[in-house]
This record gives sequence, structure tokens and C-alpha cells, in this order.
Amino acid sequence: MNEANIQKTAELLKQFEPGFLPYPIFEQIARLVALPIVEFVPLRMHSGQCEVLLIARPEDDALWPSMLHTPGTVVRATDVHKGKQDDWQAFKRILEDELIDTEVGQPNYVGSIFHESKRGAEQAQLYWIEVIGEPRIGTFYPVNELPEGLMESQQSFIMMAAKNFQESQAAT
Repeated sequence: MNEANIQKTAELLKQFEPGFLPYPIFEQIARLVALPIVEFVPLRMHSGQCEVLLIARPEDDALWPSMLHTPGTVVRATDVHKGKQDDWQAFKRILEDELIDTEVGQPNYVGSIFHESKRGAEQAQLYWIEVIGEPRIGTFYPVNELPEGLMESQQSFIMMAAKNFQESQAAT
């Protein structure tokens, strides 16, 4: 790319406000940089077995149509963390937009995973949350019998979070 095109592209990008980006722009940014993401792995113990709540992506999803996944979001420049962890916009988006008011406990930090997805490189901050009662969306699956149609990147998230969750359950 020549210098004139670089400058033109930079000038065009200056027109965007920080935060949510139009999908074609987001798609190209995701291809070029490692995106920070937050992943919640919703878990519960049921009949002595650890289960994970998985949600299907929309049929018209550009990258993962109808595939199962754990709830998560890309961290936006406008997700400024002020005060308590519960007040973070990234957490609120996951709880309100993906888990749709399913009753859950507090997020428990598990760790960080750098990985590749179809979208590009991602730096995932991984949390488990305990589902309380019946979910408003999704289906539970035993962690040791994950279903077909699960997004490839999700398996490592689930296994890491489930191990941490089970260790915390054993400690109480």
C-alpha cells in the first residue's frame, strides 16, 4: 500500500467514533489486530455432573451460522471500567444481550487465552459464572460430552473454566 492510500485510510478512520463499528469496518480491523474479548462460561453442577450452558449463534451469522458458543463480547473503547466489576459495560452486554436476564452468580476470573478464531487473533479474558435456576436461553450440556456444532475456539474456554469451577466447588 502506498503512502497516499495509507493517509487516505487513516483520514477515513478518523471519522468513526470509538465504540460499536459498522460490520465491514469491524471485520477488517479484526483481521489486522488482536481483539480483546470477554468470555463467560455459564456452568452448573447437575446430578453430580458439571454442565455448560451453550447458546446458538444466529442463522445469518457471517462466520459461525447456528454454531454453539459461550456468551462473550468484544471489548470496545467505550467500555471504560468505573467502579465495581458489575458496572463494566462489557459484562452488562453479555448478561443482557446474550444471557437475556438468566439468573447467574458473580463472574469468577479464570485466566487469559490468546487464540486464533475465524475472525482473527483474540485475547480472551475468561470467566465462569454459575447459572442459578433455569436459563432463559440456550441448552445445558455435560462438559465431558460437548455437542457437535460447537465453535472450535470454545472448547478450550469451557475446559479451563470448568476445571476452575469444579475446584472452587470442591473447596466449599
